[in-house]
Amino acid sequence: MTTQQLDIRLLRLDENRELTHLYRWEMMRYDSTPVEVNLSTDFSYRAGQRLVRLTLEARYTTVRNQMNRRLLDYAITADFELTGPDAEAGREEIVVNEELVRLMISVGLGALRGMIALRTANTFLAHYPLPVYNVNKLMEPIINAAKTVDV
Repeated sequence: MTTQQLDIRLLRLDENRELTHLYRWEMMRYDSTPVEVNLSTDFSYRAGQRLVRLTLEARYTTVRNQMNRRLLDYAITADFELTGPDAEAGREEIVVNEELVRLMISVGLGALRGMIALRTANTFLAHYPLPVYNVNKLMEPIINAAKTVDV
């Protein structure tokens, strides 16, 4: 018995200029307080193109004068093409397993880490690279939020 699986291919990986912002004024006023990094993800599916778009954003913040201040919002967009029996053109939705989501997030995190390093090379944020994350831990909220789909 043969099983058909989804095939995945990275088509494009770009900085998302609409969501990326370097807060120069806040960076000039930075006074050596701890820097925190928060991640957010967003997935969308374009059925006609069999395209899954992952938007991954890192937000660097610090506390100054008892207020949370943004230092950098940096986002990337990665487009993945899915082919196979479950990714038929025209379907309105697609069910993707955990391993595929984990793979997309891993690829996105690696790219995000390198792109942030390039963007912050001549700033104090160069000393605060994107941390190494346990992808399994990052996946827990996504898995918990997933709904069971009966086919």
